[in-house]
Amino acid sequence: MNIRKIVTFTFIVATVALAVGLSSCDRMAPMVPDTEMTPTTDVGIPIGVVVSMTGKDAEPYGLPMQRGFELAREEINMLSDANLTFITADDQSSEEGAIAAVQQLVDQGVPVILGIAISDYLEDAFPIAQENGVVAFSSVSSAAGLSSIGDYVFRTGLATNIMIPSGVMITHEELGYEKVALIYDAEDTYSTSSNEEIKKALGASGVEILAEETFQTGDTDFSMQLTNIMDVEPDALFISALSVEMTQVIIQAGAMGIPDAARLIVPDLTAKEIQDAGDAANGAIAFAGWTALSNIPGNQTFIQSYQAKYGIEAEPWAAQSYATLYILADAIAKAQSADSAAIRDALAQTMDFPTILGDFSFDPNGEAMYDAVVLTVKDGGLQLFEAAMPQMTDEMASTSQEIPIGVALALTGPFAEPYGLPMKRGLELAQEGINMLGGPSLTFVSVDPQSTLEGGIAAVQQLVDQGVPAIVGIGISTHLKEAFPIANTAGVVAFSPISSAAGLSSLGDYIFRAGLATNRVIPTGIMATQAKLGYQKVATIYDHTDAYSTSGNQEIQKALEANGVEILTMETFQTGDTDFSQQLTNIMDMAPDALFISTLAPEMVQIIVQAREIGISDAVDIIALEMSRAEVQKVGNAAEGVITFTAWSSLANTPGNQTFVQNYRAKYGIEPEPWAAQSYATLHILANAIATAQSADSAAIRDALAQTMDLPTILGNFSFDPDGEAIYDPIVLIAKDGELQTFE
Repeated sequence: MNIRKIVTFTFIVATVALAVGLSSCDRMAPMVPDTEMTPTTDVGIPIGVVVSMTGKDAEPYGLPMQRGFELAREEINMLSDANLTFITADDQSSEEGAIAAVQQLVDQGVPVILGIAISDYLEDAFPIAQENGVVAFSSVSSAAGLSSIGDYVFRTGLATNIMIPSGVMITHEELGYEKVALIYDAEDTYSTSSNEEIKKALGASGVEILAEETFQTGDTDFSMQLTNIMDVEPDALFISALSVEMTQVIIQAGAMGIPDAARLIVPDLTAKEIQDAGDAANGAIAFAGWTALSNIPGNQTFIQSYQAKYGIEAEPWAAQSYATLYILADAIAKAQSADSAAIRDALAQTMDFPTILGDFSFDPNGEAMYDAVVLTVKDGGLQLFEAAMPQMTDEMASTSQEIPIGVALALTGPFAEPYGLPMKRGLELAQEGINMLGGPSLTFVSVDPQSTLEGGIAAVQQLVDQGVPAIVGIGISTHLKEAFPIANTAGVVAFSPISSAAGLSSLGDYIFRAGLATNRVIPTGIMATQAKLGYQKVATIYDHTDAYSTSGNQEIQKALEANGVEILTMETFQTGDTDFSQQLTNIMDMAPDALFISTLAPEMVQIIVQAREIGISDAVDIIALEMSRAEVQKVGNAAEGVITFTAWSSLANTPGNQTFVQNYRAKYGIEPEPWAAQSYATLHILANAIATAQSADSAAIRDALAQTMDLPTILGNFSFDPDGEAIYDPIVLIAKDGELQTFE
């Protein structure tokens, strides 16, 4: 998951986010601000572009990049009042040329330089831009770690250490290779980086590396290396190289019969290399950041526009360059300036920006974050690599027909209806679907914590004593904080579908959560709402006795400060309070632009109702964390216009979501709640881990859960971070006409 002199220009980039939206067609729940800039003059914004227009890197990389940049520039300038202009320099496919091109553009005073495909060139050329305070943004380069050159350096291409681990995990699980060989260009930065990440990922998966062969840029004869590889009889051969050498390695491997014996896995293999390699590429597997097969909003429109303009199929390097200019234009619009430092700062804050690559963010080092894809060559073209869901072995199915899963849900008490009962319904619906697929059945051993801390502790202890390998449940963070360490100490997986106070999964390596932690969902939501609504002074109110509520308020405070928003007052109460008039009167007297509410459902409902009754006007934007449809209905008219940050929406078109919504309605006769959806996804994630582990052993399930990456769920592509916290895209919603709708 990349980019960071001052040039005095007056300019206009009106509604860049709108331009992106028009290009991307309809999109569900984008957390993207509608950024507008004030018109001034028609002076253009000069963007430096460095691409290989001549030499060996021109056709595989430079010319597609140039076409992608040009198509995006035409659209942005047409769909908005922007006047982006290009000053283009040819690096002539050489490191010296790249250095000279970047220096030339820096000397001309451009605020931003785009381009540089080859990581070798970038490593020496981009520091020149960094030292001069000029944003340097590569759309293609992907050797690991290069954005850490400096805070003005960003990249759109997925770095090898981001893309390769997921590709290796997916292909290893599906193909089952146990012994492999590697071949790579030892002189090229990208190739060596790719090979190093492949080795790390293979080691983590327990795969033996039989041979590691090298060559150097410009070599044409690989027969000796390939003969050595054939002699060790690997299950798979990983190739790390740039286009020219990559193609020749594939051709010569095919001529020697290697593809018949070992699957070729070639990161960043594209249609060009496939066409050049011919039949030798058939069956090869690629890891990529973009595919023409994707139905991501705007992607098919891009493909059609590209083909209409250039008369050829779109290349991935064109797609990444097209997306790069949209990301840059959005940052310029947010920065309200053509100053390099302002653009750098706006780029660094890019989060979940809709592009044809998917929802795009930068990590703290300026590296791109979005979902990679795995492709395979069939009939001369790239198709999606279909990895089947792991199935239990026959031995496991015959020896263990039932796998008991502990379930600790509040079925009585104040937390039953808002949380426990929806969670129960979601788990049961998922259980039915999973057990219909065959193999061992998941059975539930249920204990009611009765909506209390003591009950939560007792429930977990009881389930541990009964020997279950995994426990699902405990929705309240305050309860989880005390109860889940019991499971962790006993070596039992403890998986909460909804708890979201920051940091709780770090209590132990057996603890996982499907709910998005407050430190993930809140910064994104505040960035989107503050950019759109423009609030500058706010108040907060939260339950200081509840772990989730205090965590939520802390993350709100951090995010508001990061966005330069003044907090006028922070009012507190405690769980069980029903009268909030004093706190709300204090807030109303301060006349804030917005009010943030961080609490659990019972108190949330009363605060919103009383806020409207006491006279907090519609001019004050109310933002209530994790408000569901149930709270909207209980609050009634007072909920109109209230905004919420959440992890799931019934409006989402994530894989299987609409089917889940329909099945839930059919089974229970009500609309699905977010806690039901998260619980439904939780059991599917757990079942996938059990199948991957091929075992009902807690430690094996824990290890398989920890490796979960980009698993399709109704929440979106789901991964765990190293602490067991969920990673997927959050959503911003707003209450309108008694329902939750997407926040536009």
